[in-house]
Amino acid sequence: MNFDLAKESFSVWGNEDLTGHIPDSLYNLTMLEDLHLFRNSFSGSISEQIGRLTKLKMLTLAENNFTGTLPTELGLCHDLEFLRIEMTNIEGSAPKEVCDLTNKKLFSPDRDDEYFKADCLEDNVTKVAFFVCDCCSSCCDHVTNQCIILD
Repeated sequence: MNFDLAKESFSVWGNEDLTGHIPDSLYNLTMLEDLHLFRNSFSGSISEQIGRLTKLKMLTLAENNFTGTLPTELGLCHDLEFLRIEMTNIEGSAPKEVCDLTNKKLFSPDRDDEYFKADCLEDNVTKVAFFVCDCCSSCCDHVTNQCIILD
């Protein structure tokens, strides 16, 4: 993939069957505001370089095969308003740096939509959440893919 460095938005919406890791060149798009990689077969971990995308407002990584943890550097994206990582294999917990964005734009109580969605519901069998999140607006069951909006 080649990327236009002046581009503000990059979308690869649903069922494009794109595979592999996110190319490092994507992290050079420092003017990028919206990144949607929803419903593909991307894999690997999310690079700490994601913090270079400081103008990022929307990040949709849902329904991919990403692994590892959510990098703390995502907290450097001070304009982030919308984050979806459900139905991935991202595990661990929401970094404090990401949850701290609740005091800024992300997780604004004025928003009506699901602004931070992750696999944070307890599994019906193990009674353990796949991803621990104290600041998510919606949680999904990693096994059944059923989601609920939190109060």
